[in-house]
Amino acid sequence: MKDILKTGLILMVFTAISGLFLGLVYVGVKGKIQEADNAAKLSAIKFVLKDPLTGDYLVDEKEIEEIVKKTGIETVVLKEYKEGVVLGPLYEFVTKDGRNAYVLSGYAPGFGGNVTVVACFIKTEDGFMLNSVRVIDYSQETPGLGAKIGEESIQRRFFPVPPEGLKNGLRVDKDAGLPKGSPEELKKQGIVKVSDVMTGATITPRAVVTALNLMYRYLEEVSK
Repeated sequence: MKDILKTGLILMVFTAISGLFLGLVYVGVKGKIQEADNAAKLSAIKFVLKDPLTGDYLVDEKEIEEIVKKTGIETVVLKEYKEGVVLGPLYEFVTKDGRNAYVLSGYAPGFGGNVTVVACFIKTEDGFMLNSVRVIDYSQETPGLGAKIGEESIQRRFFPVPPEGLKNGLRVDKDAGLPKGSPEELKKQGIVKVSDVMTGATITPRAVVTALNLMYRYLEEVSK
């Protein structure tokens, strides 16, 4: 009986010490993890504020950093929908040619978890257009299938999209009946062609278009 109590006491002490050690390690790396996440988010914000054709910044890089610093970079929930969640802060910029640009993020369920997207929408006379997109979290998607969404060449299939395409509601081409046409032609109709580059992985790109549709819906709601 004494041996059992002794063994139990030793295990309890060992468990307590191990828990304390792990807690100290987490506290030590938590700040660095947050710094890395913030740096990745800022990088995504800068990316979506570039002209998708020329790669030039639509807003001075220094101004982007100043507005992000002033607005804050910690993620907040702007609105929850049944299909997904729109996240903030909502960043507002004025481009070099005088247009209003809005950057925000959102997520929708993918195959293994939520797929998070950062996007830039620009206000035009005809409504919002989707300037650029950056998928920043797809860690639970299947390697070789849904995880291919991390490839820049595939992400470029999702943008730019003119106002008329967004008004129709973005869809992946499989959900639109696999229409014929080039990726650029189909984007004008709000159709994202991915069936030729993400065969067998419809759920992940569908999560991206769902998140983008929700962000567009949110902007339409708050701009009225």
